Parts: sequence; C-alpha cells; structure tokens
Amino acid sequence: MPDSYMKIRIGRILTATFGLCVMLAGPVSAAATPGSTLKIAYTISFWGIPFGHTDFDTTFQDRVYQTRSSFETSGLVSVFWRSKIDAASNGYYTANKITPHVYDSYARRSAEKKQRVKLTFENGTPVLLATPKYSTTKYPVTEKQKREGLDPMSAIAAVVTGVTADAKNPCGTVAPVFDGRRRYNVEFTYIRDVPQKLDNGLYAGTAHLCQIHYRQIAGFKQKILDEGKKIPPIYGLFAEVPAQNAPNGHYIVALRVWTKTDWGTVSADLNALKVNGVMG
Repeated sequence: MPDSYMKIRIGRILTATFGLCVMLAGPVSAAATPGSTLKIAYTISFWGIPFGHTDFDTTFQDRVYQTRSSFETSGLVSVFWRSKIDAASNGYYTANKITPHVYDSYARRSAEKKQRVKLTFENGTPVLLATPKYSTTKYPVTEKQKREGLDPMSAIAAVVTGVTADAKNPCGTVAPVFDGRRRYNVEFTYIRDVPQKLDNGLYAGTAHLCQIHYRQIAGFKQKILDEGKKIPPIYGLFAEVPAQNAPNGHYIVALRVWTKTDWGTVSADLNALKVNGVMG
C-alpha cells in the first residue's frame, strides 16, 4: 500500500481542490431574495478502483454563504488508511470576494485518532481552536500568511463561484488556504478548451482543461516540503454550469481531477450534480 507520500498526494492535493470536510451549522439567513444552491459529489479512485468519496453542498443567499462537505475512504483501502472527515464553513460573499466567518472540521482516522479544528475569523484574522491541541510553533505560519488564506471550505466556495475567473483564466487563478496548521495555495493554469461528455450523463459540452499546482508555503515539515516538490502534474476538467442567482450567474464545477503517480493514476470523478435543486 502506498506510504505517506501517496497520502499527501491524495489527502492534500485532491482535498485542497475539493475539500476534506466538516460539519458546521452556520447562521441561516432569513432572506427574502432568492438564493442559489450547488450540490456535487465525487468518486475518488486509484488505478480505476474506487477507494473513497467526497461531497460538497453550498448555499448562497443575501450575501451569506454556507458550505458543508464530507470525505470518507472505503473498500480495501480503508483497511490500510481509514479516514472520515466532515467540514463546513460560513461567511459572506460578493461576486469577486469570499469572506469567511467560521470554519469547523472533525476528522476521524481511528477510534483513538480524532481531531477537531475550528477557525473563527475576527476582523480577517483566523483564531484557532483545536481539540486535541497541537503545536503551531514548531512549523510556524506568520499572522500575515494566516490572514492571506481562506479556510479549505471557503476556498472551494471561491473556486466554484469563480471569484478569480475571467476570460483568460476560466478556471480561476489561485485559492489561498490556511487550514489551522498549514498555509498553501491551489493555483490554476488554463491550457485549452476541450469537448467533454460524461458517461453518467451529468454534463455534455465544452470543458476547460487546466493544470492545478499545489504550492506549499508554511507550516510543513521539511520532509513534506521536499516530497511536495516531487508531486507530478495535476490536471482538471472544469465546466461552467449556469445557475440562477449564483454570485456570478454560474458555477465552475470540476468534472474530473487526476494525477499520474509512480503507482498509477489517482482521480476524482463527478458522480452527482444538482443546481438549485435540479439534477444535472
């Protein structure tokens, strides 16, 4: 079974793009204006064999967003690497900015290994509550670096709403992340448009082929930084899905994300899509 290097690729790269996730019940806006919702789910596979799944739900209404997601390993892989993570966040949005308020995640890797991480953003500065507590001084992240990052779930919200996307960068440019321990960027480079038709019928049309760069900034062990430099290219196919009342009138949905490792291809493939309650 792949070692920690494989786990870094799966857990940090695919997760940074879609989000390893949590439960948080954020304040629901009692808004009069119509909102918009997006629900997506992915099957994560290695060598074409599913070993996990992740889902992401978000609501945008009256300048308030709420997200919720989960990730869980399954099948034979879960015998060697068991992981279940629930996460959520809420905050405020405009067409070109995501401003997080609270992020909360709960990870279970065994009966003994559990970790809750909660970030409360006070005037843009994330305040950490971790249970059990862990050291933040051995591999420090500066206060400036923390303020520059979004929590993982809010970073996903920024990607799907296209806050940094434009005609030259249809996948967006960068999603800056601070997860309570580490600071990293998920960066996108547009390659070209390609026709794409999913076998499951969820999408048929033009997709943006982009390369995804996972750039570690602070909070990592030197060994992980060294391994991170060896991560092979990651690619994604992204589609613009129309959505009434979405922040920018559409969502940017990853149809597939993949990377080829020394052991085979790891991929995350879209298996569910619902916009404003209607299946894709």
